[in-house]
Amino acid sequence: MVKKLMTQLALGAMLVAVCSCALLAQNPQLRTKNGQRFPTVVFTSVLWNTNPPYYSIAIDSTGASTYQSAPDSVDRSGVPYSIEFQANDATRRMTFSIAEDLNFLNGEFPAKLGFPADTPVRTLIYHDTTFNNQITYSESSDSEIQELTSVFEEISTTLEFGRRVAYMHQHDKTALDGELASMQKEQSRHLLRELQAVAPVLKSVMADGNLPETVRGRAEKILQTPTRPGAGPHPAR
Repeated sequence: MVKKLMTQLALGAMLVAVCSCALLAQNPQLRTKNGQRFPTVVFTSVLWNTNPPYYSIAIDSTGASTYQSAPDSVDRSGVPYSIEFQANDATRRMTFSIAEDLNFLNGEFPAKLGFPADTPVRTLIYHDTTFNNQITYSESSDSEIQELTSVFEEISTTLEFGRRVAYMHQHDKTALDGELASMQKEQSRHLLRELQAVAPVLKSVMADGNLPETVRGRAEKILQTPTRPGAGPHPAR
């Protein structure tokens, strides 16, 4: 049973590498602006039939963070979407508290592995001067892994909204109202995190007097809606 699981995990790691090879060739393990000077947690997700089919997030112990994804536009431009930001303290503390509870990803964890054509293949990595551990999974019954997965997925959801809104503001203004309405819906469900990272995009929409008042109002409401620390459903640790 253990041997079978290890084989599946190895296959999953191979699939992650194959289906995201172009992006990984540019950056084999995502880093923050601090390089490898501080303990870092990296999360990667691959799901082919979605946009983006690949993304990766790195957060170090100072809160310095980098996000990179391969949206559909990469096929045209060859350039991945990338943004650096400072994670708020609630997210930073939660990430490293859970990593510590998981023994810095050292050991065996309950995991199921699927195929990225129909289910996400995820990788969690923890590295510092002592450890360089990782797990690959599609699902896990471990509540701590589930929670950490949710944190990173909420960050990706938020930053991808920012990417799309910025693109629409430049190239497809008529689509902005629907996109911002979707963003408001996700915010009401507490599924956005690190909203400050996309605040400049929303402020740009608010300041554009050529846009309809309803569109500018949606952007303003998203920014002004109070959120608890971490901008997500999980309490700070």
